[in-house]
Amino acid sequence: MPLRLVFPVSLMLQPSVKVKVKKVDLFRGKIDTVDDWVSVETAVVLYINGERATTFLSLPSQLKELCVGWLLTQSIVDSVDDIESVQVENGKVRVRCSKNIKARLKALGPPVVTDSACGSENTSYFYLIDRITKPFVDSKYRVKAEDLSSFMKVLNEKAQLFKLTGGTHSAALFSNGELVAFAEDVGRHNTVDKVVGSAALNKADFSSSVLVSTGRQPASMVMKAARVGIPIIASISAPLYSGIIAAEQAGVTLVCFVRGKRMNIYTHHERITGVF
Repeated sequence: MPLRLVFPVSLMLQPSVKVKVKKVDLFRGKIDTVDDWVSVETAVVLYINGERATTFLSLPSQLKELCVGWLLTQSIVDSVDDIESVQVENGKVRVRCSKNIKARLKALGPPVVTDSACGSENTSYFYLIDRITKPFVDSKYRVKAEDLSSFMKVLNEKAQLFKLTGGTHSAALFSNGELVAFAEDVGRHNTVDKVVGSAALNKADFSSSVLVSTGRQPASMVMKAARVGIPIIASISAPLYSGIIAAEQAGVTLVCFVRGKRMNIYTHHERITGVF
């Protein structure tokens, strides 16, 4: 019989909970029983115009931003102006769109569970490249390399839930050098969707923005930025080859391994200034 986990609703509304854990220290030859914090993921069901679109496994926070961002980064809507209302209640988010978006939803395939590890959209390399639905990102926005280091420092400083639990990713959007959105989540895709949703709701200018995150950069992550016109991505983690190809084709500057004063620029390096 398969194991079935049942969590109280009150627990699932918290981003972190305390659990008992036995900490093993082989150096000291000691085991301590302590209370420790762990991150919580919960199922969030998104309905669009009354029909179930997808289910996220997410931290139970910034759910409106998560779903608005997902609609934008999947090109289901063209802007927040296409969204008439968003209602969040008990793990369900109901969105009413002004346009008929059935054809776009159908193109994504049947409703699925977007897991917190990698996201469950079709991650086939050719599928993702073929879904470059926005024009080439031709923004002339530039940023100094040292600013990317500063942005990453701010991201790490704000990641309080990660410091508490070690179980989350984080992302932030800097528009014209100013922090306009920040999010943490158990899934790296979710953090980007939350940040995009938050920035869009606040009418941020994506064309002069830098998306900073802690996650690996496959094509699926790069295309989230490309579809809303973000010209520069900076990550503390590694790219995947699909991410590099997607960034090159979509006109996105991809910078990874941003750690201290060091970084690797993979595509469209002309947007990064102040390098030797």
